[in-house]
Amino acid sequence: MSKTVKLGMEHRKFAFDKEMEPAASIESGDSVVLETEDANCSLITKETDLWPKFKVIYETAGGCNPVTGPIYVNGAKPGDSLAVTINRVVPGFARGGGYTSIQSGVGALEDINGTIQKPLEARTRILRIEDGQVIYKLDNNKEYITIPLKPFVGTIGVAPKYDRRASFYKGKEWCGNVDCPDVKAGSTVLLPVHVEGALLSMGDVHGMQGDGEITGCAMECQGIIEATVRVIPGEESTYLNWPQVDNKEWIGVISIANRGRLSTAMVNGYVELAKRMEREYGIPVCDGYMILNLAGKVRIGNSGSCVCRIDRKLLEKYRLK
Repeated sequence: MSKTVKLGMEHRKFAFDKEMEPAASIESGDSVVLETEDANCSLITKETDLWPKFKVIYETAGGCNPVTGPIYVNGAKPGDSLAVTINRVVPGFARGGGYTSIQSGVGALEDINGTIQKPLEARTRILRIEDGQVIYKLDNNKEYITIPLKPFVGTIGVAPKYDRRASFYKGKEWCGNVDCPDVKAGSTVLLPVHVEGALLSMGDVHGMQGDGEITGCAMECQGIIEATVRVIPGEESTYLNWPQVDNKEWIGVISIANRGRLSTAMVNGYVELAKRMEREYGIPVCDGYMILNLAGKVRIGNSGSCVCRIDRKLLEKYRLK
């Protein structure tokens, strides 16, 4: 019989690391309930708290963008895959909301390099959650804008095969801080297993995020993640080279371009998706390439990640047994 394991925020970590002691162990098919800290470790709770520099975060909290875990999954061995089905994401459970901010000199629309204009001033907006809506107060008057809440898991990953990786970063080998809104309730993320037990960790819950996370800060908040974890033997897995994310409506690939252009991530994701279409549906790669040209979709995560996906209804009758 499957069980549910709960871990609180006291199990927060700042890295994915094969040498890290597990916080809990589960069997394939068990569920986890994880309390997660916000990306800045509760150093921003009011609008006079401006985004702290990384040095301040590390000195005060010990790191940034923490994850809860790691979780040892019995039976997971190198070459297998880990299927993590997100059942529920609850943002802002402790403070009833979260925050967003402008980080001076950081973000897609401003840069401290290559410009003669001064960076924007740092700003913080405290956002509260009411009846499934996020309440945003405008700066110049008493008006409010309400935006539908769309929570997701910003950071998810396993222990890398070689060196430890800070939870703030992302990579093909372990996944990590991809900030993809498609990692939400109803989706299943497929991750590679490099070490015994996989050592799964998750965190960085966002209440919502526009495509690209253009200021470098989404709606950051503490959260609760409920997920079911299964081990997929290597010979049965659809995993190829990149993490995958699927739901009832589409299949997708999480692609990453660290220090590269977002277009590189898109190309890598589409190549992988064409290969999936051949392996799982028998569609030749060149046909898959042209079909994706006609019907593929891209959802941008943060500035270096995206999900390339295609609707299942176009493919299902061709699925290989």
